[in-house]
Amino acid sequence: MGGTSTDVSRFDGHLEHVFETTTAGVTIQAPQLDISTVAAGGGSCLRFESGMFKVGPESSSAFPGPSCYRRGGPLSVTDGNLLLGRILWERFPKIFGPREDEPLDVEATRSGFRALTEEVGEEEVGAEEVGEVGKVEEREGKEEGRLER
Repeated sequence: MGGTSTDVSRFDGHLEHVFETTTAGVTIQAPQLDISTVAAGGGSCLRFESGMFKVGPESSSAFPGPSCYRRGGPLSVTDGNLLLGRILWERFPKIFGPREDEPLDVEATRSGFRALTEEVGEEEVGAEEVGEVGKVEEREGKEEGRLER
């Protein structure tokens, strides 16, 4: 995962290959992994605008970085992954803060999502209650990450 894009490939017991791709107008005919670029990397900013949730193209950049990096950055895809428990903050390197010896700032992520929830209004997004960071609940057949109140 990069700052504003992610390269993805499917693995279902074996690596998928393609034999021809076109990049920037140049066709390459050679066996290669089937990799696609998705425009939503860890630094892509999250926001609510014109009645819709949006991701990117704005980036939190390396500095200040996502909200959880302890440098006052905006909510980003990394914060969403932290909130959903896809990033195990307790196992993540402690390289944040002024002395670069602190863990990811889970409370900054919670606070940022609380502010976003207030901006949107709970009724507009259908959120009835907000749970703990990393807690994924089953509701109407869909997994949803929740915030702690």
